[in-house]
Amino acid sequence: MNTTSAWRQRTPRDWERYVNKQVHVTAHGQQQHRGWLHTVDPVTASVVLVRLGDAAGGCSVSVVMGHAVEQVEVVGEADEETAMRLSSLFRPKEREARAGGGGGERELRRRREALRGWLQKNRFPVEEVGEELLVAGVLTVRPPYAEQDCLSSNQIVLARVQGLVARMPAPAGQTSYDLVNYRYS
Repeated sequence: MNTTSAWRQRTPRDWERYVNKQVHVTAHGQQQHRGWLHTVDPVTASVVLVRLGDAAGGCSVSVVMGHAVEQVEVVGEADEETAMRLSSLFRPKEREARAGGGGGERELRRRREALRGWLQKNRFPVEEVGEELLVAGVLTVRPPYAEQDCLSSNQIVLARVQGLVARMPAPAGQTSYDLVNYRYS
């Protein structure tokens, strides 16, 4: 991966392999960046790096713009504790506590099943891959299965599925899915 375009031309599935890995990023002008790769923006290919501080929870976050990325090299794997710290950094404490409890998992399972049925009703082929839904082989929906949890390099399919997710009817006895409060409360 020696050219800027090589990184940007990768797919979200390729980038996903770098998530929660300790990486060394070489950017334009031979600038060097190190940290744990938290995510890659699917539109700009920008890399979000986290440098963890002490066990008390301190960290720093930096973004390397996608157009400047020349090379990304994995230099380490996250152990279980590091992976948990990385995944909890950007979640409010209440959501984290709820996600760890049985009620959160039941709600996610119910939401996943409802979304799977809704997509199939609208003639999209859906497979379950772990906790994620794979739609038409080109789009992934991650928990908690809201429209912003859709990932795809195919912008047409992404827009159509996000629209369907936004218009998904609520289950009987519930007025709507309260995703805003579910995600951020």
